[in-house]
Amino acid sequence: MAWLPALDVLLGRWEGTGEGDFPTIDAFRYREELTLERRAGEDSVHYEQRTWLVSDGADDGDPSHWESGFLLVQEDGALELLNAQASGRVEVLRGALEPRAIGGRLELASCVHAHDPRVLATRRVLEWDAGELRYEVRMSTDRVTAGAVHLSARLLRAR
Repeated sequence: MAWLPALDVLLGRWEGTGEGDFPTIDAFRYREELTLERRAGEDSVHYEQRTWLVSDGADDGDPSHWESGFLLVQEDGALELLNAQASGRVEVLRGALEPRAIGGRLELASCVHAHDPRVLATRRVLEWDAGELRYEVRMSTDRVTAGAVHLSARLLRAR
């Protein structure tokens, strides 16, 4: 495995807001904190993502989602995202990095799901530059198989 320098811009702390929706739930807004860190000499990134529900302009809502995991560079240059979520769900997603002049784009598709029989597949697309990270999460379930958008967010590098 070899480190991909285009991932360096992702490292650090990000904060922002997002929106969630799905055909089987009510739409919601959330505030997010995302931290990505790499230990020197390792070809992996540890990340932690936490969200809180937002309503009526307040940004100190109830905790909503918490996940942690690793972004691993594979021997073939692919990236794998391994995560565990506070709900008990675990996922492995695999994809490719598209480096850009500043930042990049990463599209990941699930290849493993466990502990949530409703979920059939997920797809995450992340795009970033030096100061902004945007992502979208699509999901297929036993009730909605079309890969509907579930989450989208815009995060800014925290100072």
